[in-house]
Amino acid sequence: MPDHFRTVGFTLERDEIASLIGRAVDGGTVLASPRGEYRAWTPGAGAELWVMLRVSPEGGRELTGMAPHFDGGGRIDAMIEAVEPHPEFPMEGELYAWALDGAGAHARYPFSASVPDFAATAADLTLPARVTLALAGFAQELEWWPDDAAYRADRAARPTEVAEADLLPIGLFGTATGKARARAVVTGAVVASALRTNPATERRFRHLRLATFGGEIDVVADLELVPGDPGIGAVARADCWLSARIAD
Repeated sequence: MPDHFRTVGFTLERDEIASLIGRAVDGGTVLASPRGEYRAWTPGAGAELWVMLRVSPEGGRELTGMAPHFDGGGRIDAMIEAVEPHPEFPMEGELYAWALDGAGAHARYPFSASVPDFAATAADLTLPARVTLALAGFAQELEWWPDDAAYRADRAARPTEVAEADLLPIGLFGTATGKARARAVVTGAVVASALRTNPATERRFRHLRLATFGGEIDVVADLELVPGDPGIGAVARADCWLSARIAD
């Protein structure tokens, strides 16, 4: 199973990670929060690396965590109902929200997502909060069909399959109900498809923007997960870890 960092071309390999962290700290945009400081590094191709630093009264900085994110233009309107800080790492956390229809009058489905700048933008929100989210799915599994007809034909043979545009928040099922668990199965029509190269590492990855129920979601995947070349008009389904930022 690919790790989330490699999914957008970063790495956790020991001989490279220290260099990436240093470049992020030196070249990233500073975002302050009551719990510490973020450095948001965007080397290109939509890939983002968020480094979290604890700041001492004397001005020293200590690394406390990091998270990847991706922004390829996908947006979804949502109502955030709850936020959940990590019990051990207060700069990390997740949101619990409902996707809204275009008019914002009706809730479509619940979902949860990890927030890379949690302490700065989400932790102290006045809830409920209506927002537009840049929502990215980091694929752990992915399959695709060339068009709607091919998907429907396959679905007819497998009655448990979902519609061509759907988001199934599997992280909220069972004992996870009511908790922030950032995992979902996303199905949608491909409206953008590209092979991207992370300029920081020269590693390639696949980006698909999917038009799904409630909006558009960016899905990124290690190339090993994506046989062939899904084009615009294809239907893709991915089991994803979800990462979200409140869009400007």
